[in-house]
Amino acid sequence: MKTQLVITDLTRMQRGMVYIAGFDPNGRCIRPILSPPGIPEKALFDQGKPVIFPSARVEFFLLRNRPQPPHTEDVYFVEGSPRFIERVDGIEDVLKKDLYESVQEIFTQNILRDPGYSVLDCAGPRSIGTIQPGKINNVVYGHEAVNDALDYRLSFDDSKGEPYRLKITDLTWHYYCDNLKAQGETPASIAEKLTGELQSRNIYLRIGLSRGWKKYPGRCFLQVNGIHTFPDYLEGKYSLT
Repeated sequence: MKTQLVITDLTRMQRGMVYIAGFDPNGRCIRPILSPPGIPEKALFDQGKPVIFPSARVEFFLLRNRPQPPHTEDVYFVEGSPRFIERVDGIEDVLKKDLYESVQEIFTQNILRDPGYSVLDCAGPRSIGTIQPGKINNVVYGHEAVNDALDYRLSFDDSKGEPYRLKITDLTWHYYCDNLKAQGETPASIAEKLTGELQSRNIYLRIGLSRGWKKYPGRCFLQVNGIHTFPDYLEGKYSLT
């Protein structure tokens, strides 16, 4: 079935793969998926131009659902079927339709802590939702001590005052930070700049769940799948350029 989605999330995974999420005309959150190995990052582009990015309206040929709680939004689609329609100006209205008061309200189960923040796998009605944080504490951007890989994190309080420090998997955020770094800015100065920008703007966070993994079976870890600000921190630029 051909379905148009307003894209809200691009999540960077391992081995060059991504997850996509968006909303259909009925306000239902859908995560289009492919069989393993999944969706390669290059599928977001057509002849070098981005066609799947946050705020884009994209047509997919959707197939069957694959609800595996808490990842109830998964729907298979026909590979190669996505077609860019237009860029949407009113994405804030889309985000407001999926707004929750707190992180815990999204997942409807206790948030487990240490290590990290997680919920139990195979439970819960959804794996992603939107909040407006009560407070932005700071952005983290730098190299991990263990393997020296770049680390992207956000420390914030939700509107209930609960503190979180979550990994940012938002692909557009990664692109933006890395582009600034390539222009000669230091990770510390980029983190300071983005902390200030988030603190001074109207912000929506898309909080999602990872898939279970071998080291911690039965756990799905919380992550920041999407960061949307108004005014736009990307200043209206295409987010994948």
